[in-house]
This record gives sequence, C-alpha cells and structure tokens, in this order.
Amino acid sequence: MKHLGLYGIFLISLIFSKNYGYEFIPFFVLLIPLILEKDENLGFKNYKRGFIFSAPFLVLSIPYLLNAKCYAFVLNQLGIAFAEEVFFRGFLMQRFNNLTVSFMFAFAHFTYWENLNAVLTFFPSLFFGYLYIKTGSVFAPALTHFSFNLFYFFLTEKFPELLKFLSKPLI
Repeated sequence: MKHLGLYGIFLISLIFSKNYGYEFIPFFVLLIPLILEKDENLGFKNYKRGFIFSAPFLVLSIPYLLNAKCYAFVLNQLGIAFAEEVFFRGFLMQRFNNLTVSFMFAFAHFTYWENLNAVLTFFPSLFFGYLYIKTGSVFAPALTHFSFNLFYFFLTEKFPELLKFLSKPLI
C-alpha cells in the first residue's frame, strides 16, 4: 500500500509543481524511498555490473557534453535520472512488474507535460526496467536514463522541429 500511496503523493506533487512552480517538490518526493527502504532494496548494489551494462549507453551523452552551454543542467539531469530510477525501479519494482511501472512512469510524465513526448517515455522505461532486472542495480538504469536524456536534448537542439512535434499538447 505504501508504494501506491507514495506514487499518489508524487502525482499530486507534480500537479502542484506544474500549477504553482515549486519544481523541487517532486524531486524530494522521489527521494523519500531512501528514508523508507534499505539501500540494497533500492538497488544500491552490484555497482560494477550496473556500470558495465550502462557504459555503452554513456556514449550517447558525449555529443551533448561536447556542446553543453550549461554544465549545471547536466548535473541536474544526472540528479533527476537517479531520483527517478531509485523511485520507479528501486522502489516501485519491489511491488509491481516492469510493464506496470513503465505505465506509471509514462503517466507521471504525462501528468506534468501532457504531450506526445511524455507518452513515449513508456518505451525507454521498459528498457530501464529490463536493465534493473538484469543487473539488480539501480546504477544501470540511472546512468542509461541520464545518457538517453542528454541524447534527447542534443537531438532537439540540433533539430528544433523534432521538439515542436514531440511537444504538441495532446489534451
């Protein structure tokens, strides 16, 4: 029950953040499992295996890193990827399967963004869940998530029409 309850609080924090601008609140809600659970239960283990599985995907972040205008943004993306993966993979996948958690992940993004891009987060989420299951480590999906995000930002900066297409509101 605590898993669904905390997920509900997270959704409410997203709506509150969207409407009132307190964007730090959802981030802190994502980190609550660090207080509720043991580190090992959240996937803070198998560090080497997690890094080895995510290493090929780190290459995707290089184009953005070479052209970054703001490295604080890069660190922010790293923090967001780790917080989301601790919550969705480490915490929610204790109770739910990968498919369910991926729907929850996409729904949370849709709650905030309401566009095609948010809906499409379902597919990388499935892959992040697979990495978590395969490695038993939150590091593999977190570093891969970080790399995918930076690659996405690189593509949308190079091809602004892609961003316009993905950002069209669905509601």
